[in-house]
Amino acid sequence: MPRKRPFQVAPLRRHYSADLKQRVIHQAYTLHRRSEDITTDLDMPLRVVQRVKRTWNEIGEVCRDWQHQGRAPLLSVHETRFMLALLEHSPDIYLDKIQEQLQEQHNFTASLNTISQTLKRLGISSKKLSRTAAERCQEARNAFALEIGTYPAEYLVAGDKVAINVLTTYRANGWSVQGL
Repeated sequence: MPRKRPFQVAPLRRHYSADLKQRVIHQAYTLHRRSEDITTDLDMPLRVVQRVKRTWNEIGEVCRDWQHQGRAPLLSVHETRFMLALLEHSPDIYLDKIQEQLQEQHNFTASLNTISQTLKRLGISSKKLSRTAAERCQEARNAFALEIGTYPAEYLVAGDKVAINVLTTYRANGWSVQGL
């Protein structure tokens, strides 16, 4: 029976600063040094020196701008702001309802995964709602304080659980900024 190879962990990739990569370009094109000599002087692999020189020849910079690489987002800034406004209005909304609203309001069809990934990229995650958080309504509290404020304190009687808040959501999850 053949012996199995032991599991090998790939070595971690080392990142080199832009300043060190500039030194590679200086030595290669100003001092006219060979790649092998630059490798020994700067203590970096030959492949890295070759990649830095190739990047310099292609775009005139030592580092690529990775921020703008990859596919453009499907949702525009306007549609993303609309989604955030929906979540601000009703934090317990489901993804399929966001999808319906995008279709109705913006005539844009997005998959549930696209909506979910956009929310994740914006730092918004789904959280479990506590009962007190689900029943919290600042407008209702302000209206109550305004109405009750006209009566003297001796007229008020307090009871525990004497009413049901019909505005309470029955959904268990809501959306919130990650970390909050």
